[in-house]
Amino acid sequence: MAEAQVTGGASADPHGPQLRPLGWKDVLKSAVGLALVVALIAWGLPHFLDTSWSEIYAQLSRVSAPSAIAMALLLIAGLFCYTWVLTGSLPGLTHLQGLKANAVSSLVANVLPLGAAIGFALGFMMFRSWGFRKREISTSLMVTGLWNLLARIALPVIGCLVLVAGPIDAPRIVINGALIAGAVGTAVIVLASLMIFSDSVANAVVHLIERVSGWVGRGARLRGVEPVINEQRDRIEYVVRRGWLEMTLGMSGQFVLLFGLYWFAARSVGLELPLPELICAYTFRQMLTAIAITPGGLGITEVGTAGLLVILGGSPGAASATALLYAIYAHLVVVPFGVAALVAWRLGAGRDLSRPGGAAPATG
Repeated sequence: MAEAQVTGGASADPHGPQLRPLGWKDVLKSAVGLALVVALIAWGLPHFLDTSWSEIYAQLSRVSAPSAIAMALLLIAGLFCYTWVLTGSLPGLTHLQGLKANAVSSLVANVLPLGAAIGFALGFMMFRSWGFRKREISTSLMVTGLWNLLARIALPVIGCLVLVAGPIDAPRIVINGALIAGAVGTAVIVLASLMIFSDSVANAVVHLIERVSGWVGRGARLRGVEPVINEQRDRIEYVVRRGWLEMTLGMSGQFVLLFGLYWFAARSVGLELPLPELICAYTFRQMLTAIAITPGGLGITEVGTAGLLVILGGSPGAASATALLYAIYAHLVVVPFGVAALVAWRLGAGRDLSRPGGAAPATG
């Protein structure tokens, strides 16, 4: 996949990075990724959880029409809630534009292995077509990427706290792992926050990067890192100070709504685990989505999450059905919304791109 290079300076293309045509290597990567998904779900899920597809299907057949509709509404509400993250990082962006960009990026992430680069380029092109400057867009993409990363670290920390301090009777090895993971995650969040708001910490990290580059490069240190990182950090700090509350509320709202979808999925298929256990499994699932070997971590997250649900006391059939039902909504139901958003943007792209760069953003 092509890495989109974003800069604030002039470019031969006034609208930023373009998507190159997909080659046979891209097709092969997608085919391998999708084959791995099929193998993990079709064979791995019943094999590793010691269940069968007849048992999983029996649990899935318990889903009622009202529950299916409620889960779809929660999914749409979660997608819309994330638009506050985008509007907080890119002043002037409307919620409708944010919804389009979020739906398209979700489509790419759920269809293509390692699709982050294509999603990055598509997002850049969409924001440019709405009149935003390249420097504003690059800062927004960095900030939203940072917020997503920190959220996927913070959620497992919350899950670890629930596991360690809550009324969960988990094996000792699981609790010890939760303590270590929680401590590491907390340290990463604190360090990232200090790097944004503290000059001394940021400079110390920059000097450490330069020194490590000297060791790795056999004495050839990486030069010119400090000015670049400090410039980017200043821009990120400005956006974060202005929009941190809006972005945090939007991110939190999205995860609360999607956990509601996860809870509905569990109850619909007959998984009667208590709320703390479901919180732990959900936060663990969100962490696994960062593994980009398959599209959106599909397959890996289902096997891993279902396994944890069984460890926490769930039946293998109901645990597998819960993981699979949530995946259907998170990975498949969202695809039509992404396709519709992509088509709607492309139909209006010619009109939007005719405006000069830096023009006031449109409301569409």
